[in-house]
Amino acid sequence: MLCGFLVVGQLYVTIPLVTDVAGRFDIAPERAALIGSAFGFAYASGFLVFGPLSDRYGRLRLILFGLTTTALATLLVSWAQSFEMLLASRAAQGFVAAAFPPAALSLIAEELPPAQRPFGVSLMSFAFLGAAPLAQVFAAGMDVGLPGIMLCLAPFYLLAAIALAVATKTGTRQPAQKESSRGHLASLLHNPSILTAWAAAVTVLFGFVSLHAGAQTLGVALNVDLQTLRLIGLPPLLLTFAAAPLTLRYGATVTARLGLVLACLGLMLAAVGTSLTVMGASIVLSAGVALAVPGLIATVAGRATNANRGLALAFYTFCLFIGASLAPPLSQALAQFGTAPLWLLPAGLLLIAALGITATRKS
Repeated sequence: MLCGFLVVGQLYVTIPLVTDVAGRFDIAPERAALIGSAFGFAYASGFLVFGPLSDRYGRLRLILFGLTTTALATLLVSWAQSFEMLLASRAAQGFVAAAFPPAALSLIAEELPPAQRPFGVSLMSFAFLGAAPLAQVFAAGMDVGLPGIMLCLAPFYLLAAIALAVATKTGTRQPAQKESSRGHLASLLHNPSILTAWAAAVTVLFGFVSLHAGAQTLGVALNVDLQTLRLIGLPPLLLTFAAAPLTLRYGATVTARLGLVLACLGLMLAAVGTSLTVMGASIVLSAGVALAVPGLIATVAGRATNANRGLALAFYTFCLFIGASLAPPLSQALAQFGTAPLWLLPAGLLLIAALGITATRKS
């Protein structure tokens, strides 16, 4: 969980720093927002590489590799002297950080007893989602700028790798057999439930990040304190723990659909555009995402096998963070037209995703 906060937080830590980066390199805020997308797209792409590698070479090896190289890449980000160098180092950071999530989720699905797996997924889901507000609050509260923040974080990835190496029992499970993943991918592509879960994953963090990136862009026009907006959405993320009993009792697809609908309602509330409704939207949206993420993870992990679970979750996390990466630049573009187009677009996509999960839940 601690590793999850550290790794995934890198996607969100730059949201409050866009104005600072724009001033530092004398560029437009729209261009400065690419520091989040550079990390996010490389991060999402890395899942497609490291997910299958975790099937082949073992989960823990990939996790330790990812944490160690993320520490080095984080140092590179702190040393960037030009905006182009900053984008390149952020992309490198995102790519190697991608070794962690699919391997960690697969490890949970394989090592925990079946009755404890939904709770284990909930723990990791809370870490992945809680990283969003906590990373932003951390970055906004620091006065050292992006280089100082990265220098501060780099040692923690190395410490996390050492702690995980000591605490984790190695050799409890052999890596999957070393064969081509082509057949594994084909079996996944023939499963409609997995395909719709992947598609739904794109909408979840797209909506979640759109709220915060959009609020950051609109600024004083909303009359909302951004730190309060971030913090007020943190407690509802604890609903990830309610996802475990919901999944055990009603099934993973029910949990996922409930979360998608709640997230949709939250963004519809935000589109009203008053300070009160935006604050309320943060609460409802966080609650929805807290149920949708573990519900979708459990859907994908449950329909996959040990031989292709890493690959299945790699595509899931790829889709999840592609949505998160698209949100900042699209929010910058849509915010000029007002709150309705800014937040009704992701709301509509979430509703379509819920309908897609419903249509394929028995396949």
